[in-house]
Amino acid sequence: MEESRSAQIRLAGAEDAEAIARVRVETWRAAYAGIVPADFLASLSVETDTPRWRQRIEEGPQSGSFVLVAEVDGEVVGFASSGPERSGDPIFQGEIYALYVRPAYQRRGIGRRLVGAAARRLQQAGISGLLIRVLADNPPARRFYEQLGGQLVRAGEIEIGGARLAQVGYGWLDLQGLAAMSDL
Repeated sequence: MEESRSAQIRLAGAEDAEAIARVRVETWRAAYAGIVPADFLASLSVETDTPRWRQRIEEGPQSGSFVLVAEVDGEVVGFASSGPERSGDPIFQGEIYALYVRPAYQRRGIGRRLVGAAARRLQQAGISGLLIRVLADNPPARRFYEQLGGQLVRAGEIEIGGARLAQVGYGWLDLQGLAAMSDL
């Protein structure tokens, strides 16, 4: 696994919305093929996603959420969207809502650094516990979170494209170790 120190991690601006949408569409189609309904994956579009990401970035300061991007040679190759945990969990007050790195840039440490940067920002906001949800039928993502020390703490379902899919949650009670992986 080649370490990608050339990737720059920074807070996203509204001008990054299209690049974030492009990463999301590409990674969903690659990671969820055979898991999420094919017609749903085919319906994803950068044009539809871009306004949602722009809005999420612009509204972030009011909600305590934020989006980080990873750039290599000026190109956004990954992102993490994070903030307060959405269900009001008393133990895990922070959440990474989305974490995606383009397939060509995976296994280079970029995802780990994005998690670390998100954990650091959450920690700076006074949040000590973190939750990340992932589709149960996504072994590579599950291994990634387990390698980062995440403990399996939740199980449930999510509806995507009309299908009910099993979902699990990984939790960290102490963000110190994760935050140490950040150079942001």
